Amino acid sequence: MAANKTSRFLKGLLLAIVSLLLCGVIYVAVTLLESPEVMPEASYRVQETDESLSPLQAGSSQDAAALRAHFGAPLPYFPGAVPAGEIRNVSHDGKNAYQVTLRYQGATITAVRPASAAPLLLQADYAVSLRSDITAVNLPGVLATKDGQYCLYFSSDLAAYCLNAPARDAAVFLQLAEEMQLLR
Repeated sequence: MAANKTSRFLKGLLLAIVSLLLCGVIYVAVTLLESPEVMPEASYRVQETDESLSPLQAGSSQDAAALRAHFGAPLPYFPGAVPAGEIRNVSHDGKNAYQVTLRYQGATITAVRPASAAPLLLQADYAVSLRSDITAVNLPGVLATKDGQYCLYFSSDLAAYCLNAPARDAAVFLQLAEEMQLLR
């Protein structure tokens, strides 16, 4: 009789273990097959666009406001300084894009529109520093450096930007970046 009770107990225990294992397998299967929720894009990430801009009249000007008007997006600049500026057509991923370059004494600001053309701004062999405290004209930025030359990359929904300048250290360069304003 004791053997019968032990046998029923073991069968019940085995049935409980099999049931728990079956529940675990079903849970794992449902979890793996569940479609992930669409996660929102991070605010610092460049948004892809299907926008292909029509070609524009390339040109040069010392008036940042005139270049901004042709560019069609806000443009960073140094107030009180006169740039040697140019705007031209460029191509990225087979689509038209605009590039504006503002050359100041000791610094260059380059902008591309649309923002998805940001790879056109990248400088080769620069070491990137990911710091959360870096901003330019209230936009998050990424600092890159190579042999005393600094680049600050930042972007908005409409355009991507790069400030490039030599400096003796990052603090001096970031102080220069704080002097920029956005021409809307």
